[in-house]
Amino acid sequence: MKNTRIQAPSPRTRIIDVNVNRLSEALRVIEDVIRFHIRDESLSNRVKSIRASFDLFRKEQKGDMLFSRESEIDFGRKMSYDKNNRDGIESILGSAFGRAQESSRVLEEFSKINKHSTERMKEMRYSLYDIERVAVILLHRRKFTNDMGLYLIMTNPKIGYEKLTEAAVKMNIKVIQLRDKIMEGRELLRTAKAIKSIVKNSDTLFIVNDRLDIALLSDADGVHLGQTDIPVEEARKISKDLIIGKSTHNSIQLKKALKEQPDYVGIGPIYPTDSKKIKDRVLGFRNAKSMLEASSVPSVGIGGIKDHNIKDVLNIGFTNIAVLSFITESGNPIREIKKIQSALRRKNDIKR
Repeated sequence: MKNTRIQAPSPRTRIIDVNVNRLSEALRVIEDVIRFHIRDESLSNRVKSIRASFDLFRKEQKGDMLFSRESEIDFGRKMSYDKNNRDGIESILGSAFGRAQESSRVLEEFSKINKHSTERMKEMRYSLYDIERVAVILLHRRKFTNDMGLYLIMTNPKIGYEKLTEAAVKMNIKVIQLRDKIMEGRELLRTAKAIKSIVKNSDTLFIVNDRLDIALLSDADGVHLGQTDIPVEEARKISKDLIIGKSTHNSIQLKKALKEQPDYVGIGPIYPTDSKKIKDRVLGFRNAKSMLEASSVPSVGIGGIKDHNIKDVLNIGFTNIAVLSFITESGNPIREIKKIQSALRRKNDIKR
């Protein structure tokens, strides 16, 4: 059997090997955080694409690199510069992006010696800068969950938008929505900005119905889209950090909506309602329950819900309940809010 003499590793080859390994490890951390914590499919696919491109580069280099590895005698393994505790997902992700960007820059520089893969590494580095920006935006985006409770929809409230918003914040309502189909754009924007100024620095999320432009200009937390509005994926192209909800009125619409990956869906109407000129077919308990069980995102029961029937809606499994006329048409909305919140608390106490 012929012996193959392994040459002593060159410093250049060792540097390439170290940075290939460092970049590979960092990309895996980045992809896992985006896939399982941030849960953004399009961003995850961008990282996968980078990993696939990088894997080609790694295979091209692998033979020389493997024989150059001297991990056991590398004094760098004893350095403590990267042994700091992480204080959360953001610091883990930031550290991984830092390693990936630095390593891609080193590989880019050393590739210039033989003009091999220089542009590939440069493109990768700039892609990582942009992906980091989007990932951090998504990390800081406020989330819509299954324990929001009362979701207050405001349409021409009897006491006015601003006073009802103040009451909602005072009563610790987690979500309010501005829904006005009649108001002209300029006045709608003024109202939205006034509402935002009241909820700012509170725990109350502010959602704008239908109008993505108003949501963005007023710095709202999210937008709720109907069946005839723009698709969720198109809205995401304009803003990554908005919470986006989607109305669904039957199981077919729900199935299609879930493919668009909204942050939550509205399911209804559960009861007859006068809030729409063109009325959707009433779902009833059986269909609403079936849709709720089929939903893979937080869901909000909506349509004709009041204090005397909310218990039945809660009993089929809804934890998020949208209420409109029962509160907005009241001259004493705090009283009606207390009734809804009391029903929600009773249901939660039974669960515990």
